[in-house]
Amino acid sequence: MKTMEARVLLNARRHKASRDRERLEELSRFVEDALHTERKRRVSHMAKRLSAVTDEEEAGFLTEVYAEDIFQVETDFPRIQRYALFVSLMSMVESNVIGLCRTSGRIFTIPKEFKESTPRVVERGVEYLENQVGINMSRFKYYINLSKILNHIRNCIVHVEGSLKNRKEACPLKDFIKDTPTLDIDKHERIVLNKGFVENSTHEMHTFLDRLYDELVKKFNAQQITPTDVA
Repeated sequence: MKTMEARVLLNARRHKASRDRERLEELSRFVEDALHTERKRRVSHMAKRLSAVTDEEEAGFLTEVYAEDIFQVETDFPRIQRYALFVSLMSMVESNVIGLCRTSGRIFTIPKEFKESTPRVVERGVEYLENQVGINMSRFKYYINLSKILNHIRNCIVHVEGSLKNRKEACPLKDFIKDTPTLDIDKHERIVLNKGFVENSTHEMHTFLDRLYDELVKKFNAQQITPTDVA
């Protein structure tokens, strides 16, 4: 493949990953701000209504009603929204890894195609880039291990609404959750994504992608150097 065409492909892949990250980060901020604003509104409305009530029985009834409303914006809505954002993040990561492998196959004329329709996309993508392209993955162990854990969390969310009950990967996940301030486990043994987890995961995964792009560029540039160029 011609040098210019290869550089255009690599730049296009990096631009897509960067755009995906920006959009998800902006959406995360929007969702968190909206939840915070709605909670404040409901708490203020509850306080005003209760301050105007003199009957204790009525006040007790209204307190229960408003408690449910506040529970929604403090627990239910954040859980649903953060689950959705996190699943979107992992889908974007998989899409970008597939794109990296496709682009690598074209640039380095690799006969073996990357199978994108089978499970463990990120893990297999890393193996493809290491075995077929020749990228040294030893320096990326942190990101590779993190991507595996995050994928387990994604699977729990998608398949069993975040429940850790009877999951074979429950033990390593519980250890990870224990060491992660933005994660918790609720009384139903469901994974709780606290504020900041999606944002932190987005940063880490896209840093991983950026570093993979850098390695591909280095690999490609090295192949363009001829003995004449070095002299």
